[in-house]
Amino acid sequence: MTRNLFASLAAGLLLAGGAAGAELPLWKQPEYSAAIVQARAGQTAPALALLERERARGPLPAPLLDDYLTLLCWSGRGAEALRLLPGHETEMSLDTLTRLARAARDLRETATAERLYRLLLARQPSAGYRAGLAMAQSEAGHGAEALATLDAAPAGTPADELELTRARAYVLLQAGDLTRALDYLIRAREHFPGDAELERSYLGCLLRLGAPREAAGLAADDTRQALQIDFDRAATLSRWGRIQENQDSGPGRHAQTEAALDLNRALAARAGVAGTSFADLAVDDRVQMLQQRGWSQQAIALDQERAGRAWSPYARAALADAYLNLRQPRRAAELYRSALRDAPRVDEALDWRIGLVYALLESGQYAACRQELAALRADTPRLKTDQASGRRVFNPDFQRVALLEAMVNAYQDDTRTGWRQLNALLDEAPFNTELRQNQGSLALLRGWPRQARGMFTRLKVDEPDQRAEVAAGQAAAAMDVFEFDRADRQLEKLRELDVDTGETRQLRQRARNERRPELVVDAGRDLSGGQGAGEQNAWESSERLYSSPFGHWRLFGLHQIQRASYVDAAMASRFEVLGMGAQWRDERGSGEFGFTGQIAGGRRAGGFAGYDWTPDDYWTLGARFELNSADAPLKGRLDDVRGNKAQLSLQYRADDYRSYGLQAETLSLSDGNLRRAASANWEERWISGPRYKLNTILSLAASGNDSVASARYFNPRADGEASVTALQEWKLWGDYDNTWHQRLGLTLGRYTQRDYGSGGVWGLLLEQEWRWNTRGSLRYGFTRVRHPYDGKPDIGNKVYLNLDWRF
Repeated sequence: MTRNLFASLAAGLLLAGGAAGAELPLWKQPEYSAAIVQARAGQTAPALALLERERARGPLPAPLLDDYLTLLCWSGRGAEALRLLPGHETEMSLDTLTRLARAARDLRETATAERLYRLLLARQPSAGYRAGLAMAQSEAGHGAEALATLDAAPAGTPADELELTRARAYVLLQAGDLTRALDYLIRAREHFPGDAELERSYLGCLLRLGAPREAAGLAADDTRQALQIDFDRAATLSRWGRIQENQDSGPGRHAQTEAALDLNRALAARAGVAGTSFADLAVDDRVQMLQQRGWSQQAIALDQERAGRAWSPYARAALADAYLNLRQPRRAAELYRSALRDAPRVDEALDWRIGLVYALLESGQYAACRQELAALRADTPRLKTDQASGRRVFNPDFQRVALLEAMVNAYQDDTRTGWRQLNALLDEAPFNTELRQNQGSLALLRGWPRQARGMFTRLKVDEPDQRAEVAAGQAAAAMDVFEFDRADRQLEKLRELDVDTGETRQLRQRARNERRPELVVDAGRDLSGGQGAGEQNAWESSERLYSSPFGHWRLFGLHQIQRASYVDAAMASRFEVLGMGAQWRDERGSGEFGFTGQIAGGRRAGGFAGYDWTPDDYWTLGARFELNSADAPLKGRLDDVRGNKAQLSLQYRADDYRSYGLQAETLSLSDGNLRRAASANWEERWISGPRYKLNTILSLAASGNDSVASARYFNPRADGEASVTALQEWKLWGDYDNTWHQRLGLTLGRYTQRDYGSGGVWGLLLEQEWRWNTRGSLRYGFTRVRHPYDGKPDIGNKVYLNLDWRF
């Protein structure tokens, strides 16, 4: 019966996994993802072949058609892509339509290009699309229409203004109006100093005019107005630095911010500034520039130097960012609230409100966090009225707030809800970079590192500018599967990119911890003298000391001792071994082997070897063999009874809420007894939150033993047990990685033993765990269990301790 139960449960789990895999559409299949990666590297043929094979079966669904048209453009087949587009415009992503519009311009199909840019503008009013439309119109010879298109542009951000300024210069040059173009470029260069594209347009205009380089401007007197202009120039340079950092992921992305800081310091040191309002303006601007550069410590140092002095709302928000980055969320929340109180309607207010939500979350103010998030969601509808056209259009801030809600749910340990919300957003915007990046982060939270690595790899090839975010995600995924060398390479990329955020500091700290030696101690002592299978040991402990890893290996030494006295035996029984071994860990699984020598209870050698194979994020298949196993009955060692154990296990971990396990083992004892056991379990989390969790564990077990007349240990011919455990966990206290937890477990079940009938089983567990930093944890607890043995109820009490410390 036990064997049939084991087989049916294993078959059910395997069939469920196979059925899930068969339903994957093409765009989710690993072969297709790999082909897209190759395409981004310039080898488009494999992906095109897959899509053309799918196309031969019938019309491609929108996401695949989107990919297909993109691949055609990459392959130099833009004309073919444009022929396939009609009738599918509304289904295409903005990126693909933009690529097709550019292909139409390259092919001089200006009418098609104009039509596509108008579609883009209708779907999402953007300065970039308006600029593209104007340039397409000018290329068609419609210069007046192009200028009218630019004149109709609504007011936008500095980035929008720059985009339109470049386009206007292009249109004027394209029309051949060189004098007007020169005048415009002179003014544009003053407004956007150092812009490479405007500089190129200006140089081209001068060369076409045959004019010498223009004379230097008149030097301005050092008046108050000139000083104000200089400070404005530094602030403008800082704003451009923010745009540069958002658009560029290379080491040079801080260039304009650093130039703004240098100019700010130079202005503050200028004669006549000290003691004036300009001195306060200089330090107020500087704290914003420092945080923009990522130098949070320096920003906070300025705040502490100026204790009691007033900051502008913008400076307070920058300081809030700095305190949050350095894990001081309560101070950050105060500053965010203060900035929002004094400037509730500025363009940056949404960023500040998002920062406030995270500050409340990280400081453990969960009710206030939910309240602020609900208010933010109510203030950010899906649709808004476009000021230029008066039409109802999609509100891009809605997506940001919806993403915030999904990630806050996930960070509050409601990862299932967060995952569902994020997938709903991706269904609406499958190409959105920020959504895909957060999907990878959430996959890591849910314990799916291989899936996360695939997500970040796809993001890397689709969005090359997202190098820092991709490197951080890949480093975390690599550490989750014990690929530490791969993680180090990604961390080195982050160092080269000069990325210093709270996330990267945690990754570096984790990488250092993973390289440390590790001590693991398990100890327990019985407080009552039960004679059952599980409560007979009066005292036991097991210690392992692991070396620092080298490659995928680490060595370890071990010590294990069991000792008990019995009322029906004159001597105490003792089993003690010393040993050493090696452990291997990589993304395919982990295994170990080692040798032991018995130093008490008989001098006998032993050994063990085992491997757990993890082919993906869901399945684990394990096998283990132990020679002179510590699982042999301790009471039997009074008669020199030894045992060798063989074990097979299978686990399916659906997600961080649900898992199933199967296990079968044999223990061959030297007195002729062969113990056979099988078990199955189902663990489910029903409630998950930042302070309280509720899990249940359903367990089934059965075993059989051969009849051995001389056996003094508990040896039922056949038995079985079914039980359910409700395990509750409370977070008593927490400060980032330093937390204190308490668990209460209640077990009810039924035990059946051949020839003795059945009886009730119950158990109580009370446990606390202290996790300090990311280097260790101390867990200790008490159990009280009622269990029948040979028809007689037995109550056992036990205390135990576990230490896991990287030093």
